[in-house]
Amino acid sequence: MDNEKKENELNGAEAENKEASGKKQKPKSFMQTVREIDAEERRKELEEEARQNEERAKREEQRRKAYEEKLRKERLELIKLKQGVISEEDIPEEKVPEKKYSAWEKFTNFIYHNKAYLIVGALFIGLAAFLIQDLVTRERPDISAMYIASDYDMSYYSGQLTPLWSRYGEDVNGNGEKLVRLYYIPAGYEDNDRASAYLAQSDRTKLIGEFQSGNMVMVIGDKESYQELDILDGVFADCRELFPDDPYAEEIGYRLAGTDFMELLGCDTVDDTDLYVSFRKPVKTMGMSEEKMQTNFDYAVDFWRNFLSEHRADGLELEAVPDPEPLPDEYAEYEEDTDISDTAANVTE
Repeated sequence: MDNEKKENELNGAEAENKEASGKKQKPKSFMQTVREIDAEERRKELEEEARQNEERAKREEQRRKAYEEKLRKERLELIKLKQGVISEEDIPEEKVPEKKYSAWEKFTNFIYHNKAYLIVGALFIGLAAFLIQDLVTRERPDISAMYIASDYDMSYYSGQLTPLWSRYGEDVNGNGEKLVRLYYIPAGYEDNDRASAYLAQSDRTKLIGEFQSGNMVMVIGDKESYQELDILDGVFADCRELFPDDPYAEEIGYRLAGTDFMELLGCDTVDDTDLYVSFRKPVKTMGMSEEKMQTNFDYAVDFWRNFLSEHRADGLELEAVPDPEPLPDEYAEYEEDTDISDTAANVTE
């Protein structure tokens, strides 16, 4: 009876298993698959972390045991040394293994220990590179002129004049290029606002520097600007001696209205009636010897002669330019502080 009951139970279990196997299993969802993958990755990470911790612990244990063994030997040798069992000569010298550095480690070590010298050296190299670049790329005109009359439009036209003038000059500095440059540095401004006063002071500083250098011999201006700078007398060569029998040559300079200078520029907004082209007398300045300035003077005069050969206007009857009115008293103190005439004519000792 019992055997039949057990047999029926077994048959029923087999039937259930067959029925279950006959049914299709439900596939895993996407999120379930992701969670299983994450769990597997996390398990691997934990196993790797545990393995690394175990290896690290082993290395620490080995270093600790080696250090303890070293201390034990040192204590033992010290006890023997105190008891006279051994002498200092009997103690073996501990050899420290020499560490071998890679090329990168040697490089970083050198940088670390010499960073101060390297920074200073880099600054010097940068400064030298800047100076060399400035020396190579700096524009070096063969002849330079200053336009000091207060004509705002000339600040634009002065740059256009360079290619027109350069063909009448000579290659003075030997760089294979003829270059004659006109710089607009006004002696003053008509406006009396703060900005104009600042610009006037800045330009006055530039003028003083140019008069000290001795490079610029030619000056274009009117009697008012010359008077404002106190260079009417004793600064410029007598153009009547440089260009004899020329009606446009006066003591202070050559009348610019006797040429087609403004027509050449295409400038019809600047009145050249009162303008002169003047030449500074060669003197010893703070930046140049009298002999060198004489050379610059000769080149400048020759340049102007070449220019006049093609651009002088014949048959003009120019009215005489009247002398300017005396400057107001409030200019006296300012002129004493920035007296260019001392720089232009009196720096001869």
